[in-house]
Amino acid sequence: MLILNEEIISKIVDPLELTNIMEQAMLSYASGDFVMPDRVHMDFDGNTLLLMPCSSGKFFSTKLVSLFPDNPVKGEPVLYGSVMLNDGSNGKALALLNGAKLTAVRTAAVGSAGIRHTSPKNASTLGLVGAGVQGLHQILFACKNRPIEKVWVLDQNTSLVDTLIKELKVQLPDVEFIAAKDSIELCRESEIIITATNACTPVLPDVAELLRGKTIIAIGSYKPEMIEMPEALYPLLKHCFIDVNMAMEESGDLIHPLSSGMLKSNQIHSLSDIITAKLNIDATETSLYKSVGMALFDLFSAVYIYDVALKSGLGQEVSF
Repeated sequence: MLILNEEIISKIVDPLELTNIMEQAMLSYASGDFVMPDRVHMDFDGNTLLLMPCSSGKFFSTKLVSLFPDNPVKGEPVLYGSVMLNDGSNGKALALLNGAKLTAVRTAAVGSAGIRHTSPKNASTLGLVGAGVQGLHQILFACKNRPIEKVWVLDQNTSLVDTLIKELKVQLPDVEFIAAKDSIELCRESEIIITATNACTPVLPDVAELLRGKTIIAIGSYKPEMIEMPEALYPLLKHCFIDVNMAMEESGDLIHPLSSGMLKSNQIHSLSDIITAKLNIDATETSLYKSVGMALFDLFSAVYIYDVALKSGLGQEVSF
């Protein structure tokens, strides 16, 4: 069995390639070519344990992750986890991957798939709300998929913003990074807006004119009580895009507007509809892409990383 840690996964992953892989996963999801039980949520003391198995093609994978929202104040990451990749023909364990890093990069790739298909190709300004690990990866991937020149960053914890900008300046020296004064400034200045928080109240201003014409990529809300989007957004939407159907049952950003009538179910489309040209859109219109993720993304990512590791001679082989 091959052990693939955070450092190795960082070396292997190419943002554009992984975004392509996530598009393939979305097409596989649309075709039904997979077996994926509902993920198991176990909530305790404000924390969450997630178990996510999936099988497709020649492989199956199992992800186990923990989400501890208060970890940053302890100097620890919110997410810990592991992904086991197995041979689908005999069950043999092939690889054990760092689940936190895999989740970060595959979620960023899923977000960038949304940017690739719902934003103007020449979009050069980006706003991020949520300066955590996921925010870092979202920006790194977004800047590979669009010619981003300026990025505004906002978080309740200003020290996180400073730390994030310092890291991003090293990795993306040609991009200008700015600490946003508030969400109003961020929305006013940004063509693409990414939200990556665990907020239970909207993190964007409830002002239609500040949201009109924006491409919004909502990553954070994965529970019914979690809400990042303001009510003023929904009347502006002609279409709303999702990565998986379960988003309508899991995220407060869809549950609330659907139940109140602000958003109609026939307005919601899978991103795969754009990828396959089943649906054509005007990328200059206001759009919302809501991602909650799924185990199929983990499986496709794990197979991609495992294949590259084998070809490159990376990872530590251990008996199991």
